[in-house]
Amino acid sequence: MLSFLTAGCELFETRSPEEPNSPRSDFITPTQPSLLFLNLSNSLKQKVVENYMQCFVDESFLEESFKFIPSSGSINQYTVLLDWDIDSERQYFDNLKSQTRTGAQIILDLDNEINNTTADSAVYQYEYFLTIPILDEDPVVYSGNLLFTVKLDARSNWVITRWEDLKKENFQSWSELKGKYY
Repeated sequence: MLSFLTAGCELFETRSPEEPNSPRSDFITPTQPSLLFLNLSNSLKQKVVENYMQCFVDESFLEESFKFIPSSGSINQYTVLLDWDIDSERQYFDNLKSQTRTGAQIILDLDNEINNTTADSAVYQYEYFLTIPILDEDPVVYSGNLLFTVKLDARSNWVITRWEDLKKENFQSWSELKGKYY
């Protein structure tokens, strides 16, 4: 009994704190479209794949499939864009994340918002600038315009159901980024 008590004394000593297993996350329940787009931007910045995927429709909560319409010309370069789905979205983001510098952020700027909102759906149009800190290269900027169709799901969360990418002259589009890193 005495040996048990003396061995057990270490139970009450403090130990060194452990590093967290998961990355920092600023995900906010997207009860408004503006919060959805904030989550999209933050998930890219923090490179958190799970948060990025939460921005898109989950058929468990809304009977609708995700639809991506790539920019003109990008399909000629990347035929994978023809059959793009939610799994393609995850694979592209995982691959992109692995090819960016550690500690450097992916920056998404959404400008010149135009929206048409109803009670349970909306269409948002933005001009985007996406800055990617690729390994061993200068940051690359992708730019264009996009149309997001967003809807409320059964959880009352706004999610992206449709994404149309529109190429801007003299810039690579987000579609080309997706095709390259699929």
